[in-house]
Amino acid sequence: MFARIPERQMHILRWISTLSWLLLIASLFYDPITPWLTQANLKWSPFAIDKLTQLDCVKVQGECLIEAPYTMGISIFWGFVIPLSIVILFIGGHELWRRICPLSFLSQIPRALGLQRQRKRVNNKTGKIRYELVKVRQESWLGRNHLYLQLGLFYLGITSRLLFLNSEGILLGIVLICIIFTAILVGYLFGGKAWCQYFCPMTPVQKIYSEPRGLLNSKAHEGEQQLITQSMCRTVNSEGREQSACVACNTPCIDIDAERTYWDNITQPEQQWIYYGYFGLAIGYFLAYYLYAGNWEYYFSGIWSHEDNQLASILDSGLYVFGSSIAIPKLFFIPFIIGICGWTGYQLGKQIEKVYKAFLLRHQKLVNNEIIRHRMFTVSSCLIFNIVFFFAGHHFISFLPGFCEPFLPILITVCSGIWLYRTWKRDAYLYKRESLANRLKKQLIKLKLDVSQFLNNRSIEDLNADEIYVLAKVIPGFDKVKRLKAYKEIVKESIGEGYVNIINSRELFKDARLELNITNQEHELVLTEIEVENPSLVDPQKQTNHENWLRQESYHQEILEALIKFSKNHPHQQIILDLFDISAGRKPFDEFNDVLQKLSSEEREIIQEIRESYSITLEEEQDILTHLGADQLWKTIACNLSIIQGLEAITEGQDSFSLDNRIPTLSSEQRFFYEQAFKKFDKNGDQLLTLDELQALLRSVGRFNSADKMQELISSIDENTRSDGFTFQLFINLIHKGISDIKQSTIKQYFDFLDIDESGKISAEELRLCLQDLDLGSSEREIEQTLESVFENNSQHLSYEEFAQNIRKIIW
Repeated sequence: MFARIPERQMHILRWISTLSWLLLIASLFYDPITPWLTQANLKWSPFAIDKLTQLDCVKVQGECLIEAPYTMGISIFWGFVIPLSIVILFIGGHELWRRICPLSFLSQIPRALGLQRQRKRVNNKTGKIRYELVKVRQESWLGRNHLYLQLGLFYLGITSRLLFLNSEGILLGIVLICIIFTAILVGYLFGGKAWCQYFCPMTPVQKIYSEPRGLLNSKAHEGEQQLITQSMCRTVNSEGREQSACVACNTPCIDIDAERTYWDNITQPEQQWIYYGYFGLAIGYFLAYYLYAGNWEYYFSGIWSHEDNQLASILDSGLYVFGSSIAIPKLFFIPFIIGICGWTGYQLGKQIEKVYKAFLLRHQKLVNNEIIRHRMFTVSSCLIFNIVFFFAGHHFISFLPGFCEPFLPILITVCSGIWLYRTWKRDAYLYKRESLANRLKKQLIKLKLDVSQFLNNRSIEDLNADEIYVLAKVIPGFDKVKRLKAYKEIVKESIGEGYVNIINSRELFKDARLELNITNQEHELVLTEIEVENPSLVDPQKQTNHENWLRQESYHQEILEALIKFSKNHPHQQIILDLFDISAGRKPFDEFNDVLQKLSSEEREIIQEIRESYSITLEEEQDILTHLGADQLWKTIACNLSIIQGLEAITEGQDSFSLDNRIPTLSSEQRFFYEQAFKKFDKNGDQLLTLDELQALLRSVGRFNSADKMQELISSIDENTRSDGFTFQLFINLIHKGISDIKQSTIKQYFDFLDIDESGKISAEELRLCLQDLDLGSSEREIEQTLESVFENNSQHLSYEEFAQNIRKIIW
């Protein structure tokens, strides 16, 4: 919901919240106005002392406290701002809070000024020096233990509040200013939202009240999956469009997908400390008021926010029971009672987990540690939310209009009840099922199948996960071939975006295979096809996570937009044409720096700032900027069409091969290319392509044959080669013959294949359809960039002569 609010509007809201907070801090040092509003017997003021307390005497350890007019800054901060932030987190979710949080906003000042710490990187091969932002490494002590640190800081904060900060305005102001400067310092030392992710004491509170999803939170894993989701970092470019500014400072990231972060971490031991420990700390905090004063009136009156000389009482007795003071200084008792309650909450939560698990086992119910812990966390969060507002709500209501008083408790109860009902039913399996169903939905839309008869005037976009899977089973025409194609696209997209890797994909897609009736063997063949079409996706050296994928995509988007913008300032330099030549492989990547030299020094500085802000290495930049280019495009098209033509010729009896055929003379590069291609389909290494392996080969070149057609093809191979499959010799002859011995008539056949409307020219749309049909493993953006490099001078048609020239260029 709040993720869709434009960044410009949220930026204004951030300024309003930040300036309001700074004004409140300033009032802690000097406030000549609000003491007048709190004077006793001021009938028209709702903040008059006698109206707030409604008690003749508030006793602390048996003695009445004397009230006097006071500044309201502290009361507003503790009684309104803090409870309001919890309400925002629980109802609006983190995607609202993180986008308006003043401290998060202020921590980004160094980034806005371009004054962030950088680390020098030297490329061992080229000796080139690059600078990148310093980020908290996941394997560092801070990366592994930041939640413990943040919970410890939270404990320190609430104990300090009871000891020093509840009524000492100037000291509270100094502490808040120190926190602001600390956040700014962290923003300088580390890239991204390092303050929010690794240091902020409010992070445990955010996790408890906004995970797996706030009441009005959007779903990052459903609907139209975009590059920018929930509260992730974003900027607005010169054209007014929002673009991602993610630098992958944490993995998984709550700002990108809170529910994914929740399920990925739920079994980690620190999560028990966060949820159960926080529950105990909150109980200990409220209990400390009672044990110190000897009654609840002290807390509910709010007199603690303007109590005189709080600092002078830190060595006084901190425990008052049965009408007697116990000689334990407040300085020691308050940290002890809150700490022991936090530890008790942690231990009690773990024990209840075990009891609940044993209960399920006794009743022979399915036991899953994730579900058990999730339900415990859900009940704990809902319960502590209501407990907090039972206490804090009294002060919160005092700052609202009188007519709100009867409605706020009802609102809190209803909202928490709805949240509990919705969250209780969630589990990791359902989250993954919804995510994969959303990807399947996209593939069904791409196939353009007629599904209107099944939807009853509903849109396919409105279907839930279960309905999508049912629809996939009953749609006419969604046969085995199309299911495999859809499944392959789902797997490829998930791997490409860093959600899974090739190693764990088999387990993670198990349920999707069950729904689509796809076997484990077919899954392995799909992975092989993906590896052939796009080796970088499965390269162990290039395995990435979703956050890193977003970082690289953000860099790609921003660097191209910057270069296109700068090229307009240098119309005679052909910057964009040179860039496409590098992307297409016609020029080496080393010439990219030559392209940058055509820019002004100011423009080059901007390019360098973009590199540094996304911590892009030389290898990453080369991989990002050298996607499928025009030369590789034509080579791939020729290879695919040659295989198609050769296989169809065999089945029609127009061509034959024998085991005695010698392998043609090949260069080392050619032989390596052919061997790698063959091995990727020859799964068992027997030097033969079996029926299943041959089907995978045909799918990779855009041909989806029926079982009868495949049997006919195998029979032709058996008859001609007297073997059990498609041999390596036949494979080489088939491909090499088509690529190395392209005749004029063959080129004409290729041209006619692409010239769908028989106009005598290949249009951009026809070539786009061909690329999609051949399934070359390219994203839509890469296809569009490739088409721009092919159709130069704004021409949208390719003549036969131009087509033949491009095909001949790639002949080995």
